[in-house]
Order: sequence, then C-alpha cells, then structure tokens
Amino acid sequence: MLLELSAVEARELKQALESALRVLLDEIAHADQRAYRDMLRERYDRMDQLNRRLEMSLEGNQVYA
Repeated sequence: MLLELSAVEARELKQALESALRVLLDEIAHADQRAYRDMLRERYDRMDQLNRRLEMSLEGNQVYA
C-alpha cells in the first residue's frame, strides 16, 4: 500500500503517533497480564517503526518498506 501525504499531514500524523506511543508506554507499564503486555509491546514496536519511517520521510529521504 502506498499513501501520499502532504508535509503538513505527515507532521500531524507524526505528532499523533508520538502521542499514541507515550500512551502505549504507560499502558505497558501498568499492564498486569503478561499476554496483554506482550500484545501492547508488539503494537508499540509496529507504531514506533512507522514513526521512524515517517521521520525519515520528513527529513527528505525516500522510504519504501
């Protein structure tokens, strides 16, 4: 899937991802059940990777992954 974003949209998406990542870290820290914590960690890792790719794109690098 290919999604084209304007620079403004990309920055706003990055801000939303960063906010969601902070919330996920808090949820991970407070999760009691290991399976739930592991699921949250996997979600965090996927979203963090997206955030990194978006950062690279905002810096002017082409990112295809």
